[in-house]
Amino acid sequence: MKDTTINKGVPPTAMPDKVGRNFFWLVWSGIISIANSILLWIFLAQTRDVAEVGKFTIVMALYAMFVSICSFGLMPFIVSEISRRREHDAKTIAGFISSASVLLTIAGLVCAVLMTISGVWTSGSPLVQLSTLILSIAMIPTGLIAVGEATSIALGRTRLIAFVTTLENILRTIIPIGLIWFGYDISAVCASFVAVRFVALFIYLIAAREQLSDFAFSRDEFRLLVKVAPTFAGTVIFAAVNWQVVIVLLGHYSTEIESAKYGVASRFLIPVAILMASYSSVIQPGLAQFAQNGMHQAGSYLSKMARYPLVFATVAAILAPFLSNRVLTFLFGVNYSDAAPTLEILALSTVPFCMVMVAARGLVATGSQHIDLIANALGVIVCFSAGLILIPEYGAVGAAVAQFLSFLLMSLVEVGYLSRKIAGFNIWRVASVSSAGLLIAYIFKWKE
Repeated sequence: MKDTTINKGVPPTAMPDKVGRNFFWLVWSGIISIANSILLWIFLAQTRDVAEVGKFTIVMALYAMFVSICSFGLMPFIVSEISRRREHDAKTIAGFISSASVLLTIAGLVCAVLMTISGVWTSGSPLVQLSTLILSIAMIPTGLIAVGEATSIALGRTRLIAFVTTLENILRTIIPIGLIWFGYDISAVCASFVAVRFVALFIYLIAAREQLSDFAFSRDEFRLLVKVAPTFAGTVIFAAVNWQVVIVLLGHYSTEIESAKYGVASRFLIPVAILMASYSSVIQPGLAQFAQNGMHQAGSYLSKMARYPLVFATVAAILAPFLSNRVLTFLFGVNYSDAAPTLEILALSTVPFCMVMVAARGLVATGSQHIDLIANALGVIVCFSAGLILIPEYGAVGAAVAQFLSFLLMSLVEVGYLSRKIAGFNIWRVASVSSAGLLIAYIFKWKE
């Protein structure tokens, strides 16, 4: 197997080639996931009534929340540990991966139960409750898949992730569209999602059959994971709730119509979330290596890696006020044209969100993940509080504003801390230019 470990002493300017090679495969995975999300929602919006789209939005929000939670947020830690051990303590990797697999299997079972209960609380619709129950079964393989993905990233096997993601999302697109076409409801779509998750797990197990022969559960490794899990799990739970709580509040305090509007508009956040998850995962091994060599190198590398997504997110947010109405009408139909203000606010939210995703990896690399936990907790408080105030009155637009305020606060906390913690990390100049560009664009839009 080719060694992709980053050598000590490599300057930050040498890193983009290594990042680019692995990022290519994860971007491909992201593109396929994006296609699945957009195509399925377009087809559903064009063929079913708005109320059913709203029910599907609620079910998928619960799914997305618990999919994130059932990994306990340990993927960055697993990637960092395997990357570090490859160089210093390779013999312990098998025990570490085995113990992580046991822990996340347990997490998946617990999340399946909690997801079912959440579906009952969120909506009184029998269809929503049944669909949530069916889809909760997907939590069981998801924890193990997270271990497989983290191991593949750490060992430079991103092509495997690309293959599995491609196959999974092709099936997650073709099968549900066929079911919808033949008149099945969303519970059948959810059942197909569960089946495809098990297919993905089976492929990872086949690819890791040699490593499985070395399965060696270690109590010491399990205790290590349990010890660090609360911080990571707390972070990912808050992050997952932060992402989906507004949809849950919409389902509980507003109407299915407003849920559908937010669900359609938030489809455009999915590409950002997927690509940023891929990007931040790829820079994690290199960042961990640089952090061992010195904080100044780590800061320079992190600054450089943060600028790219910030620029792209700013451009998207600037274009949103001028294109949102046309794009929504073209893709989802005239029934969703009034979701344009919601989309514009969510597009603005991508700017602080991108900064949070990159900064969070810097916090993990420097052993300061508790700051990420604090930032996510504060974000949930702001999002939930603002949602309770705004959603009953303003529906989907109020939900988008709550999401924006949450991401903005989180980015200020995390970027501000890293600027003081790591010498060489400075993103404020680029952020200032980004803010000025956004201000000019929105002033121009308001004058129209």
